[in-house]
Amino acid sequence: MKRSLSLFIFTLSLGLTLHAQTTDTSAVKKPNPNKQAVRQLKMLQQQLNLTEDQVTQMQVILIQRDVALDSLRNNPSGDRHSNGHARRSINQDADQKINALLTADQKPLYQQWKQAQHAHRREAQTPS
Repeated sequence: MKRSLSLFIFTLSLGLTLHAQTTDTSAVKKPNPNKQAVRQLKMLQQQLNLTEDQVTQMQVILIQRDVALDSLRNNPSGDRHSNGHARRSINQDADQKINALLTADQKPLYQQWKQAQHAHRREAQTPS
């Protein structure tokens, strides 16, 4: 199981790397979904005290989420409302998977972390 999951993650990472190399870099630089997932995984691992198995499963969830969001960014439908709905749906799906993965002790810590991240994004959006 771990071997097949590791192979899946490697294949997904390789695909993302190849995709990133073939995209047009003349536009605004967009965050790499794989790097985003790794950065967020490190923060969650530290904050929630995740087990090895949880880290592996969480990595898959975060990469899938970030790839889906990146795909939505690169191929928008043109309708802001439907794009926003799709983005919320992707995030809610990932959130449900993460909550199913966490223990009862980790769930409140995850909610606190999410609230802190939300507040941080709000601060960054507010002009000085």
